[in-house]
Amino acid sequence: MLTFVRTHTQTLVTLTLAATCVAMIALWPQWREALAQEGYYKSGRMTGGGGCTVNGVHVKHGFELHCSPSQEPNNLEVNWTIDGQTGSHRFHLDTLDTAICTDDPILDEEQPVAGFDTYEGTGTGSYDGQSGALASWKFTDDGEPGGGVDTLTIDITFGQTSVLNISCTLENRGNHQAHK
Repeated sequence: MLTFVRTHTQTLVTLTLAATCVAMIALWPQWREALAQEGYYKSGRMTGGGGCTVNGVHVKHGFELHCSPSQEPNNLEVNWTIDGQTGSHRFHLDTLDTAICTDDPILDEEQPVAGFDTYEGTGTGSYDGQSGALASWKFTDDGEPGGGVDTLTIDITFGQTSVLNISCTLENRGNHQAHK
């Protein structure tokens, strides 16, 4: 009897989870719209670039990324060198898979007012000319000038190897700019 109850309970839990997943998939556009109305998701785009150095890793990047992956263009280029190694490395975004723009109450994008200051995304692209690289990133816009206040966090993997994982504040000439 106990085995039947346990199996029955497991079946009910599995069916409940499956039904919840189906409902979320079917309702996702409405959920996204509701969350946007509440201020969690923002529309627009972020542009910019710059560089920083952390522990001998020198990173430069440039981008134009929309808050919705279906809006184009979406471009991201990341170049880096590592002290003690010859040559440089490059990531080029081919496909923007996910994007979310949010307003962090601690940050202020200042002018122009865009309604958001933080961009988080994921995508696929090429690493040193070879396709199959995965990237995830977070860029912030904390007003002008961007250098010294805007931040970048990026993780790039190729195969099972993390080829770049860095989080830093942009140096003097860098800037991220949120746009409506």
